[in-house]
Amino acid sequence: MDRIRQALDLARKQRSSASGDETGGSTQHSSPAGEAEVGLAERVAVRREFTPAPIEPFKRLPLDWRELRERRIVPPDDDRSVVHAYRMLRTQVLQRARVHNLSTLGIISAAHGEGKTLTAINLALSLAAEPNQTVLLIDLDLRRPSIGRTLGLPVERGLEAWFAGTARIEEVWYGIEGVERLFVLPTLTPVPHSSEALAHAGTRRMLADLKERDPGRLLIVDLPPALLCDDALTISPQLDAVVLVVTEGRTRREDVSRVLELFGKTRVIGTVLNRSSESERRAY
Repeated sequence: MDRIRQALDLARKQRSSASGDETGGSTQHSSPAGEAEVGLAERVAVRREFTPAPIEPFKRLPLDWRELRERRIVPPDDDRSVVHAYRMLRTQVLQRARVHNLSTLGIISAAHGEGKTLTAINLALSLAAEPNQTVLLIDLDLRRPSIGRTLGLPVERGLEAWFAGTARIEEVWYGIEGVERLFVLPTLTPVPHSSEALAHAGTRRMLADLKERDPGRLLIVDLPPALLCDDALTISPQLDAVVLVVTEGRTRREDVSRVLELFGKTRVIGTVLNRSSESERRAY
């Protein structure tokens, strides 16, 4: 837990320097303390200069919806009850985003196997079905990236190439055929020294530029489990808010309390309950 506590201390310092108040309220974040980058050049090749460039033209990728349905990925036009649940979540997220001017939303869980990646993908699909709402789905679970594999994206490289300095962000930015307003930045293989990579100034500049390219776009960021490593805490100062994913009969109450303690209750704007038998009985 020492790494998590250190990351929490760093996150508090970052929020304090950005807003002048450790409780945080501003969504504008300054650069974190320099100690997170000491020796980073020797351990991980993160691009040091981020030069904004037009995204278009991007490559649109096909999805195998028959295969995706078996993986519990649902298209927005599906009529099953689970789609209506994601529409409810979409509406709540959009309401909070518009009221509080949120543009970057992290999806977290306490432990592994809670369904956070599934939630991130289905929420992004549902949001992209909203007229005039564009969405960018980003895989920053750098230890166990899975968005590209779950979606079955036919690509050879993702953000791991950007972190290694061998690709521009435009080269790993993809559109989705049939889902006009959804874009994906997948990570295909684990990134070494993931916590240091996320803390690097190049990553902060990359996220800031992605926000500036389209102020109306929502960035949905899939993150590692909050209690298993310090990655989610490390990147949290660059996020506007997070959604916590829990699983009925699996997630422990004390783990939820610990996540809320680490992130601060004001930063967790909602909780998603997966595998709820009650929701199935109450389907309309």
